[in-house]
Amino acid sequence: MAFPRKFQRLLEIKRHDVSALDYVWLVYAVCAVSENACGWGGWMIEAAFHVGDGTYPTSTGDALVPAQDQQICPRCGQETFRTGASIRMVPSEDQKSLWEPGVDYEVSPLEYTD
Repeated sequence: MAFPRKFQRLLEIKRHDVSALDYVWLVYAVCAVSENACGWGGWMIEAAFHVGDGTYPTSTGDALVPAQDQQICPRCGQETFRTGASIRMVPSEDQKSLWEPGVDYEVSPLEYTD
């Protein structure tokens, strides 16, 4: 499959090209807000953070990192309800960098169309 060349810089992003990530809050959400909700349930990103200098406008003072954190059901697209089940996930020291293509899995070379 060939990708549009105009997106080459996006498709070839490396770890040093993106914001650092120190921890993520996950929440167990359910699709049960309306009568026609589908009943899906699963873990979703509540928020992702980079430990900052304490001056950011968050409750912790840490910097919010861009993440797909909309609480929308992946099955039917409706709003979800965040339950009381949540967990803070912190990468272990050996996971501080993102996977390197070709190390743990095989990667096909990217092809582009103009």
